[in-house]
Amino acid sequence: MRSHLKAISLALTAAWLVSCGNSADSAPEVKTQLSSSGQTAQVIPAAAKAELTPMERGAKLFKRCKACHTLEDGGRNKVGPNLWDIWGNKAASREGFAYSKALIAADITWNDETFDAYIKKPNAFVPGTRMSFVGIKKDQDRADLLLYLKAETTP
Repeated sequence: MRSHLKAISLALTAAWLVSCGNSADSAPEVKTQLSSSGQTAQVIPAAAKAELTPMERGAKLFKRCKACHTLEDGGRNKVGPNLWDIWGNKAASREGFAYSKALIAADITWNDETFDAYIKKPNAFVPGTRMSFVGIKKDQDRADLLLYLKAETTP
């Protein structure tokens, strides 16, 4: 019975890989692993998982931000301001949101460089900001988030 289930699992894995644009011939080896409960499980190496585009990665990264920010035109402010059409505009200039004194005094215009520096470590870039986000350390993560945000918030 187990060998029958293993064969079905391997066939489904091969079909999945083919549907992702890989042939079963070029697919990485799928390994069988014994779990702590004694059951066997198929393990697909990380390299076999479909890679996300930078835009998809940016959308995924934005999930960290959406608790506090909205992106759509006319979107509401939350804990943080709506981010629609921020590129080229002064920070802390939107009516209807209570910005920190530090951000108001910072005299920042949002562009790729200022936004990148801000989301890398907000409190280091604008000491005293109320944005209680720790930041995004990885350059590629910030670049992907920036790409996504520009696409979603530029009229």
